Amino acid sequence: MQPVRVSEIASFLAGSLEWSGVAMDFDVDGFAPVEEAQSTDIAFWTENSISGNLRHSHAGLLLVRETFEGKPEDVQILLRVKNPYHAMVCFLEKYHAPFVRYQESAIAASAIIHPTAVVEGIVGDQCVIGPYCIIPRGATLGNDCILESRVTLYPQVVLGDRCVAQSGVVIGSRGFGFYDYEGERRPVPHFGGVCVGDDCSFGANMVVAAGFLSPTRIGYSCHFDSFVQIGHNCSLGNFIYMASQSGLAGGVLVEDHVELGGGAQVAGHITLGNHVTIAAKSGVIKSVPPGSTMAGFPAVPIEAWRRQEVALRKMGRL
Repeated sequence: MQPVRVSEIASFLAGSLEWSGVAMDFDVDGFAPVEEAQSTDIAFWTENSISGNLRHSHAGLLLVRETFEGKPEDVQILLRVKNPYHAMVCFLEKYHAPFVRYQESAIAASAIIHPTAVVEGIVGDQCVIGPYCIIPRGATLGNDCILESRVTLYPQVVLGDRCVAQSGVVIGSRGFGFYDYEGERRPVPHFGGVCVGDDCSFGANMVVAAGFLSPTRIGYSCHFDSFVQIGHNCSLGNFIYMASQSGLAGGVLVEDHVELGGGAQVAGHITLGNHVTIAAKSGVIKSVPPGSTMAGFPAVPIEAWRRQEVALRKMGRL
């Protein structure tokens, strides 16, 4: 680890510091969303932030707008900048590498690894790593995992025990996120990685994108068909089933026992409650309450969708 002094960060970002505690300068050694940040982390806040409880943040260094008013009680230092989001991106692009601490490669003696695989991360007992798989430094596999062939993991990816990835799976790639700054659309870096629970399976050629500041999360006993897409910063509970070509945009919260039919798509930053079912080819554009079954585009309760279909067919016969 190579911590960075607050004063150096302020100089790099051309911001104005505002102290609120006894510490006038200290080492920043991590980054996190505002609601998760601790006393030596950097975080950011804007008025239109999608999530984050600013009032209870414990961030050591918080990036805010120049016009920001008020003072979060437990934040040590404010750094006032023109655009906090852009400042955070600039910070990550310059300083991300010093914050990454990779454990040394550790491969269990019982693991079976094909000679064409590239394995530099941590591999647990009884794992099977197939041809041309890539496990870089910073990636971790639990026990009894199977990567069939040409599976690519990125750094900061953690798989639990007994996970199976079929051919062509990619976990931890950069999410499809962009932001506008001074008339230019710029890519968002995603260094948060992916965290997967036990007993999950990934179908051929599916992709799970890494989170921005915190991991994309998948619970235990989740199962995904081929060509499924899970966007950056999604948070999935347990016992999730997603059929082929279904997808979640960034920041979707999926609770337990949710099922998506083939080709179903979910817009970003909404919630699917417990025991929700989404019919095939549906398009979900707003949050769905627990226990609902939805169909159509835009998705509506399935009984309403059926009535709509009957009405349309009757109109077609007129």
